[in-house]
Amino acid sequence: SALKSNSSTLVPASSTRGPQRGGILPSQLHAMSAAAPNSCRLVRETTARVAAAATRCTIDADAVQKVVGGMTRETVHNMLGPREFDADGSLHFCDPADPDLTTRYLLAVDAINFCFWPDHDAIRPPGGTVGSSDMKDGTLATQGLEYEHVAGGLKRAVERDRGVLDADRLALIDGPALRALLGWPRPLPLEEERARLIREVGAGLAANFGGSAVALVQAAGGHAPTLVDLVMRTFPGFRDAVIDPRDGRQVYLCKRAQIFVGDVWGCFQGAGLGNFGASIGELTMFADYRVPVVLRGMGIMRYDSALAAMVDSSTLIAAGSAEELEIRACTVQAVEQMKSSLRARLAREPELAAGVDTGGPGVTSVAIDWFLWNEGEAMRDQSPPHHRTLTVFY
Repeated sequence: SALKSNSSTLVPASSTRGPQRGGILPSQLHAMSAAAPNSCRLVRETTARVAAAATRCTIDADAVQKVVGGMTRETVHNMLGPREFDADGSLHFCDPADPDLTTRYLLAVDAINFCFWPDHDAIRPPGGTVGSSDMKDGTLATQGLEYEHVAGGLKRAVERDRGVLDADRLALIDGPALRALLGWPRPLPLEEERARLIREVGAGLAANFGGSAVALVQAAGGHAPTLVDLVMRTFPGFRDAVIDPRDGRQVYLCKRAQIFVGDVWGCFQGAGLGNFGASIGELTMFADYRVPVVLRGMGIMRYDSALAAMVDSSTLIAAGSAEELEIRACTVQAVEQMKSSLRARLAREPELAAGVDTGGPGVTSVAIDWFLWNEGEAMRDQSPPHHRTLTVFY
């Protein structure tokens, strides 16, 4: 099938034989990333350092064991591959016959996949609440922006005009045009930043890959962490890292770069362009503001009284602050602990994996993240507040 096709025929010959509009060869980008530190490993190592020293946010190892021990066989099955990605197939654009458009769509979505909550605040009536995506009147005017509005809005735009995400068009987009593309009725949160990041995607693809997102993915040679590195080298807006205010050392999170790679894996169901082999298991979870709510509700993550008061009162937590960093680092490490615990459970209870392709990547942080995020999305209108940080990274 087209999904399983990963041949060079999907990429214009020029994309693998010469620099693109003054850029550098994809093979050179691959070599540069191969020689650089693995960003996924740096996420794991640097967040472990922060979590070990954290005082405001902690991980309850007993709760990890309890939650993992209580997972049903169906839940475990879904974590042994990309099944949790867009489970009903309705949210994302995916055309097996046009992998380049599909991948450009995913890259565009992930370029602006951050910080939806300010829109809720902008339309919240005094003392009131904002409607969910299931508003009875069916309009967007009283809904707060969420991920499905971005993914769904771009999907509908592509279905109307398959050239709308061409690199040269993305490179010229401004805030109002992006808003119109999504079909959103008012200014987007951080609208000009979102437009700038979309322009960056168009310019980066045009300069380095002849406008082809398939060429970007293929330049990684089927290695997921290399693709994460390539995305961050090509598009500066994906470089999600902070300086720990306690010791001045750099901490890597790489949320949107990793989620793009995970989305390619999920959308193509681990085949063809999405075949990263066991290397997909090197990605961490994608540190955002939804998953910590779920982990806290499960008892896996605990906040001290001061941090809990800030989060529960929706007090703004500064980007790069010790509070924000501890929440994000502990979220990554909590999922790492869940992954280790689930692998141990599978070793004790191999029957849980019956019927699953044993040649797959096994338990991944990506699939655990999707499980937790879907849990959070299902209960978001009834959930306690998430932490609020104004940022372009998540």
